Amino acid sequence: MNNQPGSGMHWGIDIGGTTTILGYLKPDGFTAAASLKTDPAAGPDSLLRKISRMINEADDAPCSAGVGIAGLVDRYEGVLVSSPNLPGWKDYPIRRNLSTMLNCPVAIDNDCNAFAMQAIESSSIPDSGLWLMITLGTGIGGTIVQDGTILYGTGYAGEFGHMTVEASGRECLCGSTGCWERYAASEALSDYYREYSGEMIYTSPKEIAHQASMKQYSALRAFEEFGTWLGVGLVNLYHCFSPEGIYLAGGLMGASEFFLKHAESEFGRRCRYAWNVNVLPSSSDAGAEGAAIIGRNRAV
Repeated sequence: MNNQPGSGMHWGIDIGGTTTILGYLKPDGFTAAASLKTDPAAGPDSLLRKISRMINEADDAPCSAGVGIAGLVDRYEGVLVSSPNLPGWKDYPIRRNLSTMLNCPVAIDNDCNAFAMQAIESSSIPDSGLWLMITLGTGIGGTIVQDGTILYGTGYAGEFGHMTVEASGRECLCGSTGCWERYAASEALSDYYREYSGEMIYTSPKEIAHQASMKQYSALRAFEEFGTWLGVGLVNLYHCFSPEGIYLAGGLMGASEFFLKHAESEFGRRCRYAWNVNVLPSSSDAGAEGAAIIGRNRAV
C-alpha cells in the first residue's frame, strides 16, 4: 500500500452532540462512510481515536480532513474552545491531535459553517447578497453568508442559538439564561410536549412528529409553541441583518410542516419584513461533506 501522505481522499467529519458522521470527497462527489455515537462523556480523545481508526482502515494516505463541530471554534489554532452540547470538551486541540493520528492536514470549523459550505458549493445558497443559514437540532447553529463567502467576524460570528430571547428565562448550558436554543431546539420541543401531555418520560422529536401526524393535541400544541419561539428569533435576526432571506436546515426540519406556519405567523405579527425563509434539501451527510470541502480548501 502507498503510505505517502496526500495520495488518498479528502475526509469530512461532522461531530454532533449525539451522532458523528464521516465520509470522503472525490472528484465525482461525496460518499458517506460511517456513522457512530459521539458519546460526549467518553471525551474527545476516545472519539478521535475511533474516527482515525476508521479512516486509516479505508485510506492509508488521506489528503486532508475537515471537522465540523458544534460550539465556539478557533479556526486558526484548530481548537474547540467550548461547546454547550459537549460538556467538558474545553480548549481541546482537535487539529493537532487528529493531524497526528492521520498524518495529513486537518481543518476545523463550526458545524453550521460546514453545512453552509456544502450549500454554497452546491449553489443551494445564492452566490450574491446577504443570507443567513440556521440549523435546528440539538442546538441552534448559524452562519452569515455574503456573496458566497462565510463571514466570521472576529472568529465566532453566527452563534444565533445563544441570542437572548427571554432575559430571565431558562438556564442554558452556555452559562446564560433565555438563549434561543432553549426555546427552539430539540430539547425544548420535548419539554413542550411533556408540559402539554403530562407525561414525565422523555419523548423524542421523531415520536412527537409522528403523534402530530396523527393529529394528537399535545404534539400539535408542542409544535405550535416551538414554532412561535422560532419566529421570535427569526424576527430578531431580520432586524439585525436585514438579509435577502434565511435558509433552515438540520434534523428538526423533517417536521417543518408542523411548526413553520406558526413561525411565519409570529414573524408577521412582530415585524414588517417580507417572510423569505426557505428549507434546504434534507441530507444527513451535508455537514460532513461541507467539512470535507473546508479541509480540502485549506489544505491547498
